[in-house]
Amino acid sequence: MQITDTGFLCGYFSAKNAAKGLTAAWQKIQYTDAERASLNNYYFPEFAQCMTDGVTMYILPVDKTCTLDFGEEKVSFHVANLRLWEAPFHIILYAVELRFEQMDFNTVTRALNALRNCAYYDTLQREFIHTALLPVVAVYNATTGENRTTEGDLSWLVESGNKFKLFQIVQVPEGIEPGDEQFLLYDAGTLARHTPHSTGINSPAYIEHILTEHTISVFAGWSGLALLDTFTLLSSDTPERVVKNWEKDYFEKIYIYQLFRKVFLYSVNLRYRQRSEEVTVLESRLSEFEQRYSYTAISYNFLPNIISAAIEKSLNTQRDYDQLDKMIGKEIEARRNKAEEKTNHFLTFLTCLTIFSAIYDFASLLNDSFGYDTLFPSGYFGFRLVGTTLLLIILLVYLFLVRRK
Repeated sequence: MQITDTGFLCGYFSAKNAAKGLTAAWQKIQYTDAERASLNNYYFPEFAQCMTDGVTMYILPVDKTCTLDFGEEKVSFHVANLRLWEAPFHIILYAVELRFEQMDFNTVTRALNALRNCAYYDTLQREFIHTALLPVVAVYNATTGENRTTEGDLSWLVESGNKFKLFQIVQVPEGIEPGDEQFLLYDAGTLARHTPHSTGINSPAYIEHILTEHTISVFAGWSGLALLDTFTLLSSDTPERVVKNWEKDYFEKIYIYQLFRKVFLYSVNLRYRQRSEEVTVLESRLSEFEQRYSYTAISYNFLPNIISAAIEKSLNTQRDYDQLDKMIGKEIEARRNKAEEKTNHFLTFLTCLTIFSAIYDFASLLNDSFGYDTLFPSGYFGFRLVGTTLLLIILLVYLFLVRRK
């Protein structure tokens, strides 16, 4: 089966001031007032502002062809450009746009598997690394102060994994065989070999579960599959202008937004586990993030909200937030209880000092007024007797009040 695949290999890492690592060849994307107004008619203003002002996008034109030499097969593909987003909380996201034009489905999935698994790069990917990843490595080194090389394992370019995330638009110009669409969608999303009407190595029950839980099917002509590592749109006879809209909206806006949320939560969780920052600082950061960058809906239209919810579900973003918020909240509460306990102990100590001081002062006043040595065998004995009696009276009153409660 011949397909055309437009794919975006996405990575991310934490660093400050990405702009200082960008050369003049990187073009900053700036929105005009008319473009902002158009976005505000489609997206809720707070989401549109987040993705145009809060997140800054840069693009680096590449326009080169790379080849993967598998020995018995050579696969050529087009590297269109690099895109980089400088997001809040010192998060940098980037994507390499690839284009496979009219190729066999299994050839494309084989190539994408080889390109995604950056922990296992060797000489096969050398041309791709030089063409597409060297500019990203330069930004990484400039912003982190490190001096990483491009030999072997490049998983450090993906802060929380060993492979790139993949957003892809798979077009089947000649149409899809009846009854084979679901299998093709599953194989495209998992980058598996496709044999028409076959479940391959996975059980039919597992495939049915994945498709039921993660398929987006709204209109005839296309369907989507949102998984943890991939997001796939499968279409037939789709005009190029629609594909471009999918890139601008579903990828550049919605997918990058949800990926930003995922990376932020990972970074907070990492700092919490490593104890590299105070938990109160992390609590404040998490609260700020929830207030400014979490939305129950992003658009006036239903479809972007469906796409966003499907990506959020596949990335487990809300679950990550809930667990992190619960863990940090428990520790903050435990610390507060411990601080309150220390304060209560200190207050009890001060109260005891106050009581003893009051008893001493009152006993001294009685001694000055009546003279214990005239009423008791000795003044010392009288002082102790009066003080002890007063203390017993206070204890009895206290116990009476406690029992009444």
